Amino acid sequence: MGWFSEAIFGKNDDASSDNDKIAAQPVANDPYHQASGGKVIPEVVVESVNAHCTADMSHMDLWLRLKNTSTLEVEVMEVRILGQSQGLNRFLQPGESHDCCIYKGSVPTNDAQHVAQVDYKIVGNGDYFESDHHVSYRLEDDNGVHHFIPEGLKLLRPIRDR
Repeated sequence: MGWFSEAIFGKNDDASSDNDKIAAQPVANDPYHQASGGKVIPEVVVESVNAHCTADMSHMDLWLRLKNTSTLEVEVMEVRILGQSQGLNRFLQPGESHDCCIYKGSVPTNDAQHVAQVDYKIVGNGDYFESDHHVSYRLEDDNGVHHFIPEGLKLLRPIRDR
């Protein structure tokens, strides 16, 4: 109570102590926090990578299968790989997977870009996360020209809370 209310109605010690007890109790059935009090950090992983290259190796479409391995619904906002950014705004239920084309362009001639990022958020509370994935390549030789075809993306922990 404020000083003005206390002057008119008097001080109520019982009510303030009850409010203190309520505030100190953990929130029951909170899916966004662990029993220890830490945040639940959902994981979106890349289940598969599928590169489609033209016969002359001049162009590649790169498809990923993203999977929500958490117990919370997430929205995948964006994927960045090989210098391109693809906005998805794709909702994934717990355990759900989705195939998406995330790169259209030249077939890489080196393996300099080793990291891809996935940005997503928890739908229920709007908490944003960014995860890095290590890109592994398969080397193909086309008449002396080396092409590096992405063949796997592995989640790198820890996931960043944004």
